Amino acid sequence: MTTVLSWVTYRAGDARRPNSIYIASDSRITWLGHKSHWDGARKVFACRIESHMFGYCGDVVFPSLVLAQIVSAIDNGVLFRSTADAQEKQDVICEALKTSFTRRNGTPDQDFSILHLMRAGEEESREFYGWEISYAVKARRWHSKSLEVPMTTGVVSLIGSGKPFARKYIDRWVNSDVGNRGSAIFSGFCDSLFSNEDQYSGGMPQVAALNKGSHAQIIGFIEKGRHYLNGLQILPARSLHRIKWTDRYFQDINPTTMQRKTGARRRIRPVGL
Repeated sequence: MTTVLSWVTYRAGDARRPNSIYIASDSRITWLGHKSHWDGARKVFACRIESHMFGYCGDVVFPSLVLAQIVSAIDNGVLFRSTADAQEKQDVICEALKTSFTRRNGTPDQDFSILHLMRAGEEESREFYGWEISYAVKARRWHSKSLEVPMTTGVVSLIGSGKPFARKYIDRWVNSDVGNRGSAIFSGFCDSLFSNEDQYSGGMPQVAALNKGSHAQIIGFIEKGRHYLNGLQILPARSLHRIKWTDRYFQDINPTTMQRKTGARRRIRPVGL
């Protein structure tokens, strides 16, 4: 299993629609119980042409492989019409998943869930959407449900074996003097992951964002002087500045100095946490 989280944030003074939507996951996959594991597996996928993001939990092989194919098809403009509405794009993605799944032969099946997050429109017309697509092996049944996007900064979806632990730590942060901020939600997720309370979640966080007016963006993570992207440790290089980097407090970090960027908002752990 794993832990997958999505949340939205609103800017002060603009309560009409979210400013950004995020997805985060751990990086662990396991075999035959939690003792056999790899803490460097990719679980978050983001399109570079259109505004779509994906994450998964449960079975690893099928979701991880097919999501890479779906992202490639979207980025090459061949999966659906760019002018299609949000539900039509979701329906096409669901059909692609089901069609691909039928091509499996004699493979072991396990339950899995996929989060699909997207933004439609730009600036004042923007709308954010989310769906959870799941497959139940025993019932041999697919299910797709629309996710409710909160009217204030908050969690859109939290799934996987680490759900109860992540919820506990997120609630601690949100109920602290930090308050209901997107950074508090992410910090709670990181606390849960690094607590090792869920033995099926581990490794470094991986995170992506959909902001207004931009395609989906993968965000690098820095912990203890090391860089990670999609669970992969990255060696220091000048090219690190091409993407955004953050830490467990969701601060904007300079990947060269490993310090908070000049002018970036400072965030710290509340007393008692």
